[in-house]
Amino acid sequence: MADTGGLLLRWLSEQGAGTLSDVKRGMWWFAVKYCPDIEPGAPGRWLRDAVSLAYIDIDWRNGRWCAAPPVLTRLPQARGLAVLTGSRTAAFDADVARAMENGLLELFRVSSARPPTDIPLPPSLIVQFDDEAGIASWAVELGVSYTPCFALQGASLLPPLSPGAPTSAPEFGRPLEHYDFARGEYRLVPRPQGEGLYRLKRRDGKRVCQVLRDGEWYETSHEQGIYRVLETRSRAADVLRWRPEKDSGRQRFGTLFVDWGYPLPDLHRRVAVMCCGLAPRINAQAENLAYDNVPYAIAVRIAQSLGQHLRENDE
Repeated sequence: MADTGGLLLRWLSEQGAGTLSDVKRGMWWFAVKYCPDIEPGAPGRWLRDAVSLAYIDIDWRNGRWCAAPPVLTRLPQARGLAVLTGSRTAAFDADVARAMENGLLELFRVSSARPPTDIPLPPSLIVQFDDEAGIASWAVELGVSYTPCFALQGASLLPPLSPGAPTSAPEFGRPLEHYDFARGEYRLVPRPQGEGLYRLKRRDGKRVCQVLRDGEWYETSHEQGIYRVLETRSRAADVLRWRPEKDSGRQRFGTLFVDWGYPLPDLHRRVAVMCCGLAPRINAQAENLAYDNVPYAIAVRIAQSLGQHLRENDE
């Protein structure tokens, strides 16, 4: 029997698309049955990790999701390793099993560690290969798209931090929340508390985020809004850090650390995750997320795109 994370991915893959409200209810029912210790926020965290791992794509603003097509992509300078990601229907899994029977490539199922309060993730499918021409040909036979290295390509396309579209001020008298950076959470406020990131519910029922800056209101996402506010503060360089590996010849590769409360936007997170094919490690004691096998050039590109200065940590 497949693992819990694998079963959830199979379910989403077979459905293909739907609303976030429906999928969260289904995930909660399923996870409570198999993971009795999960927290209320576990389905949302699982979905964000699934986006990072390129299993699904989500339109958070409109509350919709869809399964991502299967893709095979090399990991940057990972000694002949690639990751096979995207949706996993029963038919696709059968095709993968048949494709592996010829013995030309080796496939490893590698799990991303998660605490018992979270829903387990599907194991990543890591493929070992000898030459790029061979793995590209294998992708064609399997019927999946082949991307030489998504992490490098995606990093080059990261957009600069957007100011967001101008919008109207929150309606007076309606519930309004202000993001507290010290606590890392939204707090209910009676009226705007000055410049910063806010969350509110519109009349159509959609929950949106807005930034108040220089007396003007702008639409944003939660993640983009955090970095828009952060770029105006003196601590802007403290939330993203990079530590190089110690192995000879690997000094330009390392680990990107992102402090809790400053989550990367979806595309930035996917670029960082696709450097190793695994979800970020959770460091509870240090209160950060660690993305492994991230080239320094990609880490710098992620930081610059978010208006940050990357700090290098040799410790």
